[in-house]
Amino acid sequence: MDLQELRTRFTPALEEILGKCRISADLVDRELFQVYMATIWGNVVLDPQGSGLEEQDLSSLHDFLNEEIERVLGKGVDVTSCYDFIASKQGNESLERLGATSDHKEFLHYFARLILGKEVQAKP
Repeated sequence: MDLQELRTRFTPALEEILGKCRISADLVDRELFQVYMATIWGNVVLDPQGSGLEEQDLSSLHDFLNEEIERVLGKGVDVTSCYDFIASKQGNESLERLGATSDHKEFLHYFARLILGKEVQAKP
């Protein structure tokens, strides 16, 4: 699937997520948005077919998500940055504040370990 097809397929879902993260017309809850993006990437990687993709589409989806993340959060911010955030003290505090379940936190920390190649200190 090419990048344009991915845009067509996934833009409505990303716009819905952005709507849930919007505090005002010009302000987005950056932490919540990063949690959503990290969750999306992890879910798609685990089950590409569940999202209507083939494994070979993951690279293009990664590029698309990086474009969208940068558009919302600023230049240089990407999927990896979202996992850096998740692995940080602030990310752990944010997951607590957002009421993430322990399963969701472990899922995100698992992917952060895989992507970042380092241990993630989850809050007990």
